[in-house]
Amino acid sequence: MKNSILILIIAVFFTACGITEKQEISFNKPKIQIPKKQPAPKNNKGSLYSMQGASLFADKKDLQVGDIIQINISESLSSDSTNSRELSSSRDSNLGGGILASTGTNSLNGTVSSLANKLNGTLGVGFSTNSSSSDSGEATSSFDETFETVISAIIEETYQNGNYFIKGSKELLIDGQKQEIIVSGVIRPYDITSDNSIESSQMANLKVLYDKEGEEADIMETPWGTKIIRAIWPF
Repeated sequence: MKNSILILIIAVFFTACGITEKQEISFNKPKIQIPKKQPAPKNNKGSLYSMQGASLFADKKDLQVGDIIQINISESLSSDSTNSRELSSSRDSNLGGGILASTGTNSLNGTVSSLANKLNGTLGVGFSTNSSSSDSGEATSSFDETFETVISAIIEETYQNGNYFIKGSKELLIDGQKQEIIVSGVIRPYDITSDNSIESSQMANLKVLYDKEGEEADIMETPWGTKIIRAIWPF
């Protein structure tokens, strides 16, 4: 019975250690911008045109809340770093002492001094120590990632300076492989091209979340047993 309880406790412990907290990202609207007040729509009786509709002469970049913009995402991350360290230290110490003090230089005192030196050599204290230590290490890391895709976003808010806050998401489920993309950021109307698209490099407060679930993601993830060994390995 005790062995069963012990095995159960160990299993629960390793299971808890194997669970990793999922990283999350917030897609809330930035607070540094001041939203523009949207006027209430007016009913113009007897008129064929409305001030709330699309203008026949204004630039197409003058969009409204709810309009759709295409985002061309092309982001790359690369880093190369090398760290090295070397430490060394050495120490020597000597300590000695006799139990009798030395005497004068006359014949009688010389005989006593000789006996005292022999006694000190036999019963005296004398030792020496030396120590040395060294530590050296070197670490090198390198990674290169590229992410490219196209996603449509909706204008959720217009600011007083004319900028737009946009947010878009895409979710795919193909053969048990789930992919989710969420994008948000602030754009300028002047950066929108004639085909109603914008580059991700022109977006401020850009946030991109790309999450994968399924067999492919499981293969790319480090096994939980390996994570535990790396966490507790002291060397």
